[in-house]
Amino acid sequence: MRGEILSYDPLTGDGLISGDDLQRYAFTSTTAGIEPGRRVDFVVEEDRALSLMVLRDGPLPTAVYAPEPDLGLWGYFVRCVTDLYIEGQGRARRKEYWSFALFQFLIMMLAIMPIIGLAIADAETGYDMEAWGVAWICIVVLIYFALFIPYVAVAIRRFHDVGLSGWLILIGLVPYVGGLFVFIVSLLPSQPAVSVYGAPPKGTGQIAI
Repeated sequence: MRGEILSYDPLTGDGLISGDDLQRYAFTSTTAGIEPGRRVDFVVEEDRALSLMVLRDGPLPTAVYAPEPDLGLWGYFVRCVTDLYIEGQGRARRKEYWSFALFQFLIMMLAIMPIIGLAIADAETGYDMEAWGVAWICIVVLIYFALFIPYVAVAIRRFHDVGLSGWLILIGLVPYVGGLFVFIVSLLPSQPAVSVYGAPPKGTGQIAI
């Protein structure tokens, strides 16, 4: 379905679309480039517009975009594991990527600590803690995979932010050099201009015609 954005609040992400079917659809999105008057493509589900994509039909006028609000370290992490859990569209600034990486690391460290405690208790007290240890290892594995999905999504958006295809994240699977490549990309500054992946999340930028 396609339509035109009637209203949009960048602070809450809430807006309203007038569809080509003459119906109105509410939506909530942080997709870059959304503004009143924009033509968008979307999916209708229960009278709401989902999976918005801004259409780039014809030459676009030069325009300046305000930066998205700085959510802080914890705010970016929460958004990554909630609203943008599997969202690979759009762009992610360095602060968003490293905010997620920081809390992902801390959560995994906290999850592993009980395993160390159980191992010490097993050795010092003589109690058989193997069953508890195996159960907790299973929990740690579940936590890891639960955080791995949003990590892939934010990494793809980080690649988009520097002007690279998200598919290049697969280079990270190459032993040794892959991890270094992803690390270098994560440190690169954002492209200042609007790209095919959306407006720059940090600072103002102009549409590249």
